[in-house]
Amino acid sequence: MKLIVDENIPFGREAFENFGEVVLCSGRAIDASVCKNADALIVRSITKVDKALLHGSSVKFVGTTTIGTDHIDQVYLKERNISFSSAAGCDRE
Repeated sequence: MKLIVDENIPFGREAFENFGEVVLCSGRAIDASVCKNADALIVRSITKVDKALLHGSSVKFVGTTTIGTDHIDQVYLKERNISFSSAAGCDRE
């Protein structure tokens, strides 16, 4: 399993490395080419998650570590059967 994780999420690698290959990436640099072969995407609010980002990708799970979810197109995720979870507050040290 390949997980794309925003590099600014504290302990992002450690939290997810037991699930597969963790690729740390700047939230601003996460684009469709980065997501293409990923299975999971863990972001903060800087990354807009929508059809433009995920179309044609193999992403099956999206998680956000922010209190808000306005950067996530949850309707699109639901239409594509992509699981979603919000972990509000987990990006605090």
